[in-house]
Amino acid sequence: MAKKHILMMQTFIKVMLGFKQEIEAVTPDSYYPSIYKIDYQILKKENIDTLLFDIDNTITKVDDLNIPKETIELIRNLKEQKFKILLFSNNHEQRAKPVAQKLNLPVLSDAGKPTKEAYEKALNILNSNKENTVAIGDQLLSDIVGAKKYGIKAILVDQLSKENNVQTGMAQKLQKHMIKQLKKYKQFQIGKYYISENKTN
Repeated sequence: MAKKHILMMQTFIKVMLGFKQEIEAVTPDSYYPSIYKIDYQILKKENIDTLLFDIDNTITKVDDLNIPKETIELIRNLKEQKFKILLFSNNHEQRAKPVAQKLNLPVLSDAGKPTKEAYEKALNILNSNKENTVAIGDQLLSDIVGAKKYGIKAILVDQLSKENNVQTGMAQKLQKHMIKQLKKYKQFQIGKYYISENKTN
């Protein structure tokens, strides 16, 4: 079993058993309906200059090479605001590279999230530091926990589609069970959006 899968399963089990540290680690700093609803000006004010975007069900639907026009426009706008952007995906190069080419962005495929090494590689590509970086994605067990354990701000967005591939499907099944547990702890609830310091339970 790959290291990333071992880490995901360990996190899942600890959350289900009520380990406080793991519960905090899977709880996003902010939660928005989509990448289009994120207040990037707030991030600028927080001295964030680097954005790590997941691809599948964050930037575009799973295994879909059609990039929504609003995504193209958003990325263009973020570039104009001088954000450094990386597409950061656990999916293979054949999937991730065409998306990156269409958006004219650098990409790290087969990244290995949530491992520490994945985030180190991502920051090295952009010559960024974790204090000025935010990771954005739809998966608690890869996008969120990996970033937070490495000291990077983490933003969760809702899935663009309910469609999944083998990899994302398993993670989503675990996530559904975990979210029920987080709701019980009054830690996190799907559809209850919040921004960092304005989080309410």
